[in-house]
Amino acid sequence: MGTPGPGDLLVDRYRLGSELRTDLAAAVAWEAYDQVLGRQVRLHLVTGPWAADALDSARRAALVTEPRITRVLDVGTADVGSYVVTEPYPGETLTDIVSQGLVDEAHARAIAGEVASALTVAGARGVHHTVLRPEAIRIERDRVVVTGLGLDGGLASGETLNRAPAAGDAQGALALLYYAMTARWPGIELEADWIAKDTVIPLPARRDDDGAVLALSSLVPHVDPMIDGLVSRAFDPSAETNAPRTPDDVVAALRPWGDVSVLASLPAFVQQEPEASERQAPPAPPVRRPVVTGRIARAEEASAMSSVPPEGVPQGYPPSHQPVPPPPPGYQPQQHTAQQTAQQAGYQQPPQYAPQQYAPQQGYDQQYPPQGYESQYPAQQGYPAPGYEQQYYDQNQGFQTQPAPKRGGVNPTPIVLGVVGVAVIAGLIWAVMAIMAPQGTTPVVGADATESAAGETGDQDGQGGGENAGEGEQSQAPQTEARPVITGSTLVAPDGVPVEGEEADHPETAALVSDGDPTTFWYTRTFSSPDFGGIKSGSGVALTLQEAASVSTIELSTNSEGGNVQIRATTPDDPAGGQVVAEGPVSSNTTFTLDEPVVGETFVIWFTSLPESTPLPDLPDLKYRVELNEVTLS
Repeated sequence: MGTPGPGDLLVDRYRLGSELRTDLAAAVAWEAYDQVLGRQVRLHLVTGPWAADALDSARRAALVTEPRITRVLDVGTADVGSYVVTEPYPGETLTDIVSQGLVDEAHARAIAGEVASALTVAGARGVHHTVLRPEAIRIERDRVVVTGLGLDGGLASGETLNRAPAAGDAQGALALLYYAMTARWPGIELEADWIAKDTVIPLPARRDDDGAVLALSSLVPHVDPMIDGLVSRAFDPSAETNAPRTPDDVVAALRPWGDVSVLASLPAFVQQEPEASERQAPPAPPVRRPVVTGRIARAEEASAMSSVPPEGVPQGYPPSHQPVPPPPPGYQPQQHTAQQTAQQAGYQQPPQYAPQQYAPQQGYDQQYPPQGYESQYPAQQGYPAPGYEQQYYDQNQGFQTQPAPKRGGVNPTPIVLGVVGVAVIAGLIWAVMAIMAPQGTTPVVGADATESAAGETGDQDGQGGGENAGEGEQSQAPQTEARPVITGSTLVAPDGVPVEGEEADHPETAALVSDGDPTTFWYTRTFSSPDFGGIKSGSGVALTLQEAASVSTIELSTNSEGGNVQIRATTPDDPAGGQVVAEGPVSSNTTFTLDEPVVGETFVIWFTSLPESTPLPDLPDLKYRVELNEVTLS
């Protein structure tokens, strides 16, 4: 295959998408899709004289599981060259963020603290970044992510061979803090061969006559003296003894940085735009309204409701009125205006005021017609003034409202009564059985009665000395509170296969699977097929515990992919026997969780099929072997 392009399929697994930005001169980054696991990944095609170092350091970085570090998912070689597959890089780089504006002290402190915390976890696995820089830090909402662990340091091996890796990571974390607040970079030299020529390099930090980086307080006002002193010691050649030596030292100095949103004070382009409020203006003052009648409000009603009377004028509705009495004898009907009718009915006519103009509230619909709205309906005779509901109100009743709708749903009362009734009946049955049961026994109601009866039968059989007594004891799972502590590990092999000599699977390295160092590993011979070349049926290591302990989880760290491994509760003399408590293929980090804890003093990690590893340089067909770094039981 020539130069790969979008749409190409690598190693029958990774479908390339678009090319991505990277500041590594010896790598080309692609957006890719893992067709085997159905997920998006980032694929780096690695070239150059340090490609082998990059692959080796990337394999070791695959052992690190930390949410603030992008995981290495796959490392290998293909027709187009070497490749490293990682999780996609999220968010924006620190370079992009600082290019839009400086970060305040609180959030710069949080960035450095999160980076140092993540590298402390990696350092515990013996893995260091060594080339921290703004392009290697990503920020996604309130999450800080370190990218390029293993890969970047491997490609920059020519520049970092003589550096102390832990101290370099500590200085790099503080360099990120300095850069976030000043846009000046005091860390490693970025005008190097391993950096791509088209990469935007930040301005270097200014230094004094002694070569020390200018103090942070000389560039940013009101800096915390503790942070100012910590940064100055980290970049002052004369203060090496007081400078932080590990990322953990930086964490201890910066803690606590609080649960803050890293992007809270950053430029607007990396912040999500807040959703526009539906109501931009303050709410309108409450307005008393009559009971809804379905009629359109008339002009007089709108005027009375919307106008604000001056001081001393009573507001709201007048007192309730009595029904209009029948006309006296000799009454002659006359034409009355709405105002006259209201006065005769005992209503107080609202005073007339000059119309006032009010600007409509922004974001609110006008609920009532404007002043001067022409009435479409003439006043009717014999009725009170428009706008008042013809109902009889109690003097102290207040404003009428519509009754709340009835709630739907299920009435819980019958259910509760039913449950209580069942409980009472069960209690009565238990009491009767307790009275009628033979002395010395306790009856149990329901399914527990069957278990109790079975237990009593087992006890009786045990007293009789029959075989059932032994079976009853075996059916009970052994229990222990002891924690599994591995005291040793040895090579085991099937009958007739030597465990020593040239044909053995390196017994001298078997103890490395329990030494606590993830950078060392036990490995088998390398074969051309996963079935051990037809020579034997399997190979593995036996784990000896300090005492019999309960095991529910087995974690395997390997440098291999695929194959098949069995976790057996057996002895070294019979590695292929005993109970298979877990089985499956392996990857860089494989965890087996048992359905039920298994108690034992020895366990065997037994490989029945070899996983695929990096081929031997001179014999490319030999690529099947086991590289087991660490085994953890819990």
